[in-house]
Amino acid sequence: MAENVRGKRGDTGYKLISAYIPKDLAIRFKTICAATETDQSKAIEEMVKNWIIQKQPILDQLTKPTKSEQTSPI
Repeated sequence: MAENVRGKRGDTGYKLISAYIPKDLAIRFKTICAATETDQSKAIEEMVKNWIIQKQPILDQLTKPTKSEQTSPI
């Protein structure tokens, strides 16, 4: 089996996401990552995980069956 020389880019367990953010925010993010020797992908992964944890209750409310769905005979 050939070695994956493309890192995460060639790993089917990862997906590329991108976003436009204000320039000053991007510069500060990159500067802090460099200063702390933090991989940018790891930093973004951590932020997305925390955001999902914070927003999960919203998704739970949207996917929660209504009272009529819970008591409706099938």
